[in-house]
Amino acid sequence: MVLNKEKIKLNKVLSSLTDVNSFNEPNLLIVNEGFIEYAKIIRVLFKISPNVFANLYNYDLAEIRGHKRLLKEDFADEAQQAQFSLYRDSLVHATESAIEYITDYVLL
Repeated sequence: MVLNKEKIKLNKVLSSLTDVNSFNEPNLLIVNEGFIEYAKIIRVLFKISPNVFANLYNYDLAEIRGHKRLLKEDFADEAQQAQFSLYRDSLVHATESAIEYITDYVLL
């Protein structure tokens, strides 16, 4: 029951991220809110099933945080656009992986 709710939340995060393509302030807010929601969901999933979601919790979350940190450090427009794309793509990939883990490994 909880896993289905978390899967629905992840799908909402994923759908909000698919519309974002270019770097600007409103899009950055959308991606940051998606990251915050993703982090909360992964913590819940990790507490429920740590052996399944450990890699997402430890590695993917750290990778996304790293891209977010690099985005804040770059000041050139092209570099910010590139870092924003990496940040968004890593968040989309991690969200898709979490949905796949829930579907394939937990909800059998």
